[in-house]
Amino acid sequence: MPNRRSTKVFPRRKKLCEKQFGELSAILAKDELTSPASWVSEVTNSTVSPYSDKLMLNHIDILVSAAVGYFAAGASISQRRGLAMKFTKHMAEIGLYTADGAQLLIKYGWMEQPPLAEDRESLRNIK
Repeated sequence: MPNRRSTKVFPRRKKLCEKQFGELSAILAKDELTSPASWVSEVTNSTVSPYSDKLMLNHIDILVSAAVGYFAAGASISQRRGLAMKFTKHMAEIGLYTADGAQLLIKYGWMEQPPLAEDRESLRNIK
């Protein structure tokens, strides 16, 4: 079931993605390179979501984690200082938006406990 907070999270993230895509596409265009195709044509006019907020938030958080990793990898190997700075800026912007999604996942009990390391102290005391 959609809630007010999640319906605010998605448009803000969409706007950030459009901004970052535009900035990176402009860099490519300036160097006369083509930018990747947008998936805008894949969006339908349906007003009923086929997926739950829980699934969409989890999926977006996975994609955001991947994006941060890609930006970090790009910044680490880029020989163009301007690109490395742009990637670092984008990672910081993404970081500001991830907190609201994580708070929603925690609030509704949708975030699962990740696997943890064994407690070696308690294992040593078992007889």
